[in-house]
Amino acid sequence: MEHLTIESVRELPRDYLTAKEAAAVMGISVVSFYKCHGKFPFPILRVGRSYRILKKPFLEYMEVGRSGKG
Repeated sequence: MEHLTIESVRELPRDYLTAKEAAAVMGISVVSFYKCHGKFPFPILRVGRSYRILKKPFLEYMEVGRSGKG
């Protein structure tokens, strides 16, 4: 998957991201995302065999938390 931007995530018509989408925004591989998913400070929900990342907390992390400001 190509690198997604925070702006493109904001425009998604749903309130969650897939692991593949979240990894693309973060600039990491899906494998790395799965290996580190327990260390991220935003909620990750497991739905069957899939993961769903709530959009609002993810965006807050990407905009503020990752930089250490706020």
